[in-house]
Amino acid sequence: MKTKHFFSAILVIAFLGSLTKTFALNEERYSLDATELSASIASAVQSDSVKADFDAFPNLHPMVVHFPIVLLLLAVVLQLIQLFTLNRTMDWVILLMVGSGFIGAYVAGTFVHPHTEGLTEMAKSVLEQHDKYADWTLWSSALAAVLKIVSLFWVKLKRGFEIAVFVVMAFSAYSVSEAGHYGSQLVYIEGVGPQGNYIETESEEGHEESDGHSH
Repeated sequence: MKTKHFFSAILVIAFLGSLTKTFALNEERYSLDATELSASIASAVQSDSVKADFDAFPNLHPMVVHFPIVLLLLAVVLQLIQLFTLNRTMDWVILLMVGSGFIGAYVAGTFVHPHTEGLTEMAKSVLEQHDKYADWTLWSSALAAVLKIVSLFWVKLKRGFEIAVFVVMAFSAYSVSEAGHYGSQLVYIEGVGPQGNYIETESEEGHEESDGHSH
């Protein structure tokens, strides 16, 4: 009987020891998980600090100008599809695209369009082309939006009229593509814009005449 109790006690002790070891391993694992989680959070915080605030940018033009580029190119593709489908719902989607593209082009060309200074002669020539195509984009996208409104409420689902709308949108897409090309040339070849190069500060803009505008 005593032997039976003795072995029972050994089994209980072994079980408790195993259970204690299991809890210890789990505690260690949770501790490691917490450490890894803390390290991940610290890494995320550190990565967030790499992201610059809006105030750190010399100008917000490069952050806005991509919206009209995408929207106007998408609008002309949808309008091409519309020539074959003549779907009224598609008309609303196209109007949203081209209207938003016009608004984006207007904001990029006015409110967030930087002034430049000290440009080289080549940079000035490129800038003139950039501004010319940007103006064409603005006016053609506005006309396309007006025509799309006419298409929705007055000339409904007429293929001939939709072809005319497509031509205007195609010109707008061409203009915004050319403006983007010359804008990229200003930045990556002429060096206008990176780290604020050739860009006037707000105080300078208030006292000096600008040489033009920059992408």
